[in-house]
Amino acid sequence: MPATRIDPQSAEVVAEHLGPTAARFTHSDNALTVLDPKARESMAVVTGFGPTNAPTAGTLSVMLGTVELQRRLAVKMTVVISDLGAWNSRNVAWSTLVQVRDQMFAFLVALGLDPDTARLRSHLDHDNLTRAGRIARYLSRADFQKHRESLLELYADHGLLGSETGVVVDSLYTVADVLGPFDNGATNVLMVSGMEEAYFTDLARLVLQRQADAGELSLGWRSRIGALYFRVLEGLAGYPKMSKSIQASSIHLNMTPREINERVMSDDEASQPAVLSAIELSSGWDAADITHASQAFTERAARPNAWREARQEFCLSFAKFAETWRRCTP
Repeated sequence: MPATRIDPQSAEVVAEHLGPTAARFTHSDNALTVLDPKARESMAVVTGFGPTNAPTAGTLSVMLGTVELQRRLAVKMTVVISDLGAWNSRNVAWSTLVQVRDQMFAFLVALGLDPDTARLRSHLDHDNLTRAGRIARYLSRADFQKHRESLLELYADHGLLGSETGVVVDSLYTVADVLGPFDNGATNVLMVSGMEEAYFTDLARLVLQRQADAGELSLGWRSRIGALYFRVLEGLAGYPKMSKSIQASSIHLNMTPREINERVMSDDEASQPAVLSAIELSSGWDAADITHASQAFTERAARPNAWREARQEFCLSFAKFAETWRRCTP
């Protein structure tokens, strides 16, 4: 079942389960089946982050949403920082990946993620590496060519990608992440990620289907996967996504207050929608303040000062998150 945009009727049902957090998601893929209260007792949530650089506003928005989701659902959760996956699929030094990984662990806890009820781990995990090895037999090269990240060509153009084999290995590790709860007794998994990572859900479902039909070569899983996809925060300067791998597209938590101000307060028209999205998703503001900023954005031609004031307030809010990030340095 492919991911589909959440229509108004479905949005009401998702909101019944997730409350205000539902507004962070734009697409659903069989999510309501696993969110059903009858399935909740055997459900686990899986999500993760790549440690290639400090979180952008887009990554921060997903982290904030993950904390909200944990509090709302109160089910088992696994949060993966994909160190080995990033090592294979991106051209980033291992020492950088390790530092950012450990900083992300501490930062998620600082944001409010409860480590007692959510398992935080990396790809340096024996069980996941074993699982990746066991599921590889069910996938072909053609599967990875068909189900792949939509931004691969953009990353390749910027010299950011590892080898073709490395990209496949990264995907294999992450599919194993999605399937992990089934090894621990879960029968329903809710995968939450950005829409550009929907292909992981597709590959995980292929594994489920093929192992179920494999006779004596089956892993014995009879399970379901649902997915919710976070709203993708578009990039500055007209980039399709605010990516930590493409510096010009983003603001990130390693920036100084001055650097944040320079990006956010730029009057480049191509960047203005992304700034509003950053305010809506990663400011930590309440609904009234976000509505006020949205109105200022809409009326920015007639009332430029109101939009400038909203952006200045966001700079202060984002700088506070950046200071928390710095305090989490290992």
